[in-house]
Amino acid sequence: MSRYLMFAALAASFLVSGCAIHPLPEDVTGVPTYHIVRQIRCEARAAVISSAIDGLKNYANSVSDPEIQQIAMEYKDGTRPIARFSYKDFRNPYIRSVVRLFYDTGVAYNFNLEMTENNDLGTEINLLKPFTDSALTVGISAGFNRQRQNTRAFTVTDTFGGLIRNAGDDYCNKKFMVTENYVYPITGRVGIENMVHDFINMTLFANLQGNTPGGEGPPTLVDALEFTTSISGSATPKITFAPLGSGLSVTDASVTGKLSRVDLHKVTIGLAIDKGSVPQVAPLRATLFTPLLTASGGRAEQRAAEAVNQVLTSKLFTRTIVVPR
Repeated sequence: MSRYLMFAALAASFLVSGCAIHPLPEDVTGVPTYHIVRQIRCEARAAVISSAIDGLKNYANSVSDPEIQQIAMEYKDGTRPIARFSYKDFRNPYIRSVVRLFYDTGVAYNFNLEMTENNDLGTEINLLKPFTDSALTVGISAGFNRQRQNTRAFTVTDTFGGLIRNAGDDYCNKKFMVTENYVYPITGRVGIENMVHDFINMTLFANLQGNTPGGEGPPTLVDALEFTTSISGSATPKITFAPLGSGLSVTDASVTGKLSRVDLHKVTIGLAIDKGSVPQVAPLRATLFTPLLTASGGRAEQRAAEAVNQVLTSKLFTRTIVVPR
């Protein structure tokens, strides 16, 4: 019996050591909340910068503006510090207006991190009492189940300009520009680049409206991301004893340990044009759909020119993807 008690005590101490009193993301991901937020903010910053540079390059190519092309390249290679990015860098009135419009775009990240942990411990002892013609067996079992749950909720806000200006390279170094994490997605890249790119495109080209019943107010886009990861494990060590005589004895004893953890991570990301900049949106949309290419001649030539204009306009904010060889 003393051997079993020692065995049970060791198993119980192992399971107790795995129980978190205050479940937190880093218990299983190894990444604390601060760094989860830092990664997502840095991903948003990189998305804003790449959208800006690609937009400038594509516009410069469409209208054959070498000055804008040069400025875009200087920002890309670091000759011009990206932290100083400003509409004042551009003499082109259209580009100045677009940069001013999006510079103060608001970004909000609402985090809801739920962690649930279960630690279950069960024991079973089988006793044997031999008689002359038969044997009496008695089974004894017990359980000890625990659950710990925590929900951490908070909101962080930024602006496009603030991310460019204030979240510098020291804050967003390579350590915090990680790739996708398919086990715990919220600790890796979550796809903000596509969201930023779509927001800019839909604001300028698709009449994106405000998030109100009547569509009034600043253009708004919201993505609600939800990631669930479940892990579990169990162990059932067992000891079988040889009969020690005619008295009551233990034939076997076992301990069943089950551990499970469910992490439900939600992040809702919202983008919205600054309310004071809303009057700029309609004139920019009208400007976009004026011809970038003029043509004279008959109706056939003009229709051909219009077709070219549509292609040039659609490419203004198309991302440039470079595939290394």
